[in-house]
Amino acid sequence: MKRNIVILILTLTYSICIGQTFKEQVDGKTIITGQTYFNDSINKKESAANDYIGFYQKYISGIRGQECPMYPSCSNYGLKTFSETNFASAFVMTSDRLLRCGHDHNNYSLTLRNNGFKYLDYPAYDNPPKELYYSRNSYYFAFSDTVKPDSSFLFIKNLINNQYYQEALLEIMRIEFKANSFDVKLFINKIICLKAIGEYEKALFEYENRCPQEYKSNNELVFQIALIQYKLQNFDQALQLNSIALETCNDKFCKPKIILLNGLIYANKYDWQNSMYSYQSLSEYDSYRQISNVNFQLAEKAIRLKNKSPALAGTLSIIPGLGHAYTGHKQTAITAFLVNGLIAYATYTNFKNENYGMGILTGVFNLSFYFGNIYGATKSAKRYNEQQKKSIINKLEFNTNF
Repeated sequence: MKRNIVILILTLTYSICIGQTFKEQVDGKTIITGQTYFNDSINKKESAANDYIGFYQKYISGIRGQECPMYPSCSNYGLKTFSETNFASAFVMTSDRLLRCGHDHNNYSLTLRNNGFKYLDYPAYDNPPKELYYSRNSYYFAFSDTVKPDSSFLFIKNLINNQYYQEALLEIMRIEFKANSFDVKLFINKIICLKAIGEYEKALFEYENRCPQEYKSNNELVFQIALIQYKLQNFDQALQLNSIALETCNDKFCKPKIILLNGLIYANKYDWQNSMYSYQSLSEYDSYRQISNVNFQLAEKAIRLKNKSPALAGTLSIIPGLGHAYTGHKQTAITAFLVNGLIAYATYTNFKNENYGMGILTGVFNLSFYFGNIYGATKSAKRYNEQQKKSIINKLEFNTNF
């Protein structure tokens, strides 16, 4: 009787952890419950696992009345791993995901989906598309020089400053269509609008192909292109452009924001020394002194961060849950200890009562969750280290407001 209760608990735990699935957008594809959408070519070796998960999604998931807090959901995570890796690796990775599901939220980035915020967690062999990461809304403002603007530009400036970027872009294109000459101020605001609506590649195309050569070194324009390269995570190109912008910048208004962006770029490259140097040089400008001091302290804090050792985390996980506890994943540590303990007990009692078929089945699950616990602990150390750095970078971005 006790054995049957344990097995029932394990079955229910597995079903509950698998998570509910809805129509979602992942990697530009629509996820529909029960479909294998990550890989169109699924071989026969993987079909049984995919059929089981598909059956769960189609007939069980919808009646449970709760959602998986992770993205992709655990069932879609399983589909992805079984479709893209070998069976043993997928089994271990899915077991690891089930142990972690819904726990230790601070160690994951957020993504905003149609059904609310989720904790972003892709398999370790794959990187989530950058657009999945949640970031707060950015507000952009029009560029204007000291020359008194005409009424058309005042209207465009008002549109941009009130976040009507699409409308401002249409007005700029209307004026460009009628004009017989190139207006660099108007073009800079066109780039700002394209950046604001996320059309980064189009902005780069405009700069390379529509901007006359004599204006390409304009410090404000170059700075805006550097910002776009930063958004695209092309950090080296952004630094090169900022270096050009600094050479042509001779006033106290353009230099500080270029230096501020440099500090943020170096932080994203984990070059904390150069990031500190940038923020230190920023303190020369009175209006930037406060942000300079705050960001300098954040970069200094990053240098003092102590990383967790993946090897040590994996070694400690010989005792299930101990490696996760070492990396600060305390809830996952408790889950790993309890689940592994329950399955081990079920395996032991099955063999003790000569129920060898069920003993082999629970033994396979025991090995899967045990190795998933070790594998997951090594990844949790890396996740902890990355999340510590990302937390500081997020604060720097918030302070910088680019």
